[in-house]
Amino acid sequence: MKRRILLCLLAACLGLTACQAAGVPGQQPAPQPSDTPAPSTDAPEQVSTQVPTELHTTEPETTEPAPELPEIPAAQGLGFTELDNGMIAYLRANGKENESFAVSPLSLKAALALTALGAEGETQRQILEVLGFATVEELSAWYASVLVGTADFEGRIFGSDKSDCAYRIVNAIFHNTDCDGEFRPEYKEQAARILAAQASSHAAPEITEAINSWVRDQTDGMIPNLVQDASKSASVLVNALYLKTKWREAFGESPLSAFTTAAGEQVEKEFIQKTEKYSYYEDADCQLVIIPMQGGVNVALVLGDGAGLAEKLTKTSVRKVHVTLPKFEVETSLEDKQLVNYLKAAGCDRMFVDGGAEFDPMFTEGIYVDDIIQKAKVKLDENGLEAAAATAVIMMRNTAMPNPEQPVEFTADRPFQFVIYREDEAPELLFWGQIMD
Repeated sequence: MKRRILLCLLAACLGLTACQAAGVPGQQPAPQPSDTPAPSTDAPEQVSTQVPTELHTTEPETTEPAPELPEIPAAQGLGFTELDNGMIAYLRANGKENESFAVSPLSLKAALALTALGAEGETQRQILEVLGFATVEELSAWYASVLVGTADFEGRIFGSDKSDCAYRIVNAIFHNTDCDGEFRPEYKEQAARILAAQASSHAAPEITEAINSWVRDQTDGMIPNLVQDASKSASVLVNALYLKTKWREAFGESPLSAFTTAAGEQVEKEFIQKTEKYSYYEDADCQLVIIPMQGGVNVALVLGDGAGLAEKLTKTSVRKVHVTLPKFEVETSLEDKQLVNYLKAAGCDRMFVDGGAEFDPMFTEGIYVDDIIQKAKVKLDENGLEAAAATAVIMMRNTAMPNPEQPVEFTADRPFQFVIYREDEAPELLFWGQIMD
């Protein structure tokens, strides 16, 4: 009963004093808290080693607007996944429409899968969405099907000369030991279990060569150097893809002939040719022929408008076709934020925000994706084809940390009260007072 009386008395005193304070001349209302400002992108001189919880709850603002994703005209759409179509359409719309280039959407998707496994929140949702998945379980099922494809390749060439045939897709994650933080054990276990990713750690002076050496080995030397300098990165997630196979029926060589370039110029090239029964389609806009290779690999060649390729592939019929095509070797490097800009345009931008990306499940310190680079090379001649690609996700330590919440001002320069009590289920009022002068 005494406690109840004391609490009632305390409430009455607080209310009375509040009324008195409201009548004091010059009394100003307590300042109201202002909205918490958006995270700053200005890098402080000192880099904090703590990962604030706001990284996972605060919507960051980027200083640069995301590039606009061009509408994918039907003529540019290949008819596979949205990422495949979008990647090719974006590159063609940004300087490559009239130049030879080769890319590997599969290598990019595998590298993004490594990234998605270590992300959470909006960052993970965006990566999964651009990949075309709703959950990590869907991603896992997709990659399992990719690995089944490599086994199927081996099965199809069983008994033939495997020395000239190979198909592999491999992943690795590299940690820079001279950077604060490290991969979490749970992430390494998940990356190994779902994506068969090897994990290794290297000091800053050695990590660049470690990455390039691994890629060189996995691509049979076709990609000798993937990264220029990884010494300042916290971690690098890498995919390598290699394919070498032969025509089911070898082509014959043809004399030098003229090839008309996109600019209308004629250049001399070495051609190969063969007459055989192939799956073939044509309409008023295009010709399409499918040439089978060992291991269940097909090469579709398209002259003219390649719109709706997926549908056209189902409409082919077997015809006797005389195929003439040039030998070629094409090599492409996608650097300087080209893939970053594509993914931002596709709505996947959170992972690139310094101080706002959500990779706590992957790394013990705050990191973000600084760049994604890919190198691809394809060679085709009378014997078959050899192709390789490697994609690296370069991850850096946060430098721009969100501003701390601005404090609410409490300045006791006018009458105030104080209450001293014990903190338990039924707080005991120990002291109460007020300072009026």
